[in-house]
Amino acid sequence: MNTPTLTTERLILRKFSENDLEALFKIYSDEEVNTFLPWFP
Repeated sequence: MNTPTLTTERLILRKFSENDLEALFKIYSDEEVNTFLPWFP
C-alpha cells in the first residue's frame, strides 16, 4: 500500500500486478530495450 498511483493526461504509474507479467517478460526479453539497463535478455 506504500506505492501510490500517479496519473497524468498521458501516463498512469502504478504498482505492478500479476496481470503485467506477460508485458514485463516481453520488455525484459527485448535486447534493444535493455541495451543500457543492468539486466540482460
